[in-house]
Amino acid sequence: MTESDIHTLEALAHYTRGVVTLCYIFWSFLLRRYRKRSRMMRLLYAASVLISIGYAKDILFTFDSLKYSAYLNSLSRLTDIVYVPVLAAFFLEVVRPGKVTNRQLATAIAIQFSFVPAFIVWPSQIVECAAELVAYSISAATVIGLTIFAARYRRLMYDNYSYTENIDVQWVLFSCYAYFGTNVLYSLSFRETTWISEIIFNLTGVILWSVIFVFARRHRVLKMFLARKDKAREGDAPTEPVDSLCHQGNPEEESAKDDNPDNHTDAQNGIIRQERDRIIALRLQQLMEEQKLYLLPKLSIVDLSVKIGTNKTYLSDYLNNSLNTTFHEYVNRFRIEEACTMMDAMTKPHKRTMADISMKCGFNSISSFNRHFRKVKGVSPRDYMLERLRETEVSQEA
Repeated sequence: MTESDIHTLEALAHYTRGVVTLCYIFWSFLLRRYRKRSRMMRLLYAASVLISIGYAKDILFTFDSLKYSAYLNSLSRLTDIVYVPVLAAFFLEVVRPGKVTNRQLATAIAIQFSFVPAFIVWPSQIVECAAELVAYSISAATVIGLTIFAARYRRLMYDNYSYTENIDVQWVLFSCYAYFGTNVLYSLSFRETTWISEIIFNLTGVILWSVIFVFARRHRVLKMFLARKDKAREGDAPTEPVDSLCHQGNPEEESAKDDNPDNHTDAQNGIIRQERDRIIALRLQQLMEEQKLYLLPKLSIVDLSVKIGTNKTYLSDYLNNSLNTTFHEYVNRFRIEEACTMMDAMTKPHKRTMADISMKCGFNSISSFNRHFRKVKGVSPRDYMLERLRETEVSQEA
């Protein structure tokens, strides 16, 4: 590679870095509008500001007298990675709201930042290695924790919600893996980086942050997954009012008795549960068939349990153990059957679009409708509709 080519790549690297700097500053201004929406957005805003500052300070390296200073490069690197705990807290906040407290976050930031003054006082490679070790540890713990918490989050989401749009967390898994992966690779090659790797890193950062910004702005945090409520929610006793379906006499007295499992023998508990499940089954079937609550796009298990007159603990127990299904699957089966009824009655002159059918059946998107229809019926909704139209034409000709 000629010297002219090297200068061209260097100029391009500085240009892309300038563009990235402007992008982060722009995102910081945009995120400022959303920071009051949730703690997740506040953390993203804080991370964006820190990254913007990190990129903005690198304008110093455009001066030839500072460009090749090993001391300033190392100090810059230590300053850059201060944002790692904030971004890690953001990723975890999406899948486990409240898991990282403000005190824990402040402690992590203080530890990460402490290496900056330490390096100023003692400019040693030991300080650099220690700082990077802390950043790597935080990144690794975040990736592992995120993987575990996301699996639990999605399981609870499918058990309690009939839709996934803007509440699913697949995007944060991809973003976390990609973001920390590229940062680790760049960090490992930091001392021997080339202008080409600098350009690639800058462009990759813009793309990944764009993905994070777009999905985070759309994402709706589910308050039911707050970490501080997990212990109470996962306890042996129900955390919500005891179901009034099976009460006779004074509801408050019966509720107090039912709250304490020691007041019943195994046989009595079994009878109570059977009677409760029987009444839940009757009312659930009645509500779904007569009032067609499944047509509500954002129906949740809490909404349905209130309509029945029970709580989500008992309703979830009935669906999981008696019907061997989740709330998500149970509701979507009714929606699929509604769609089939609509297509069975359809004629060619009055044919509807799949988007129209999916919306009228309670689905939030055509992709979700197609996916669940194929899962239940084994064919796509379009193929099902065409087959029904052909059968209608044949019967009319006959």
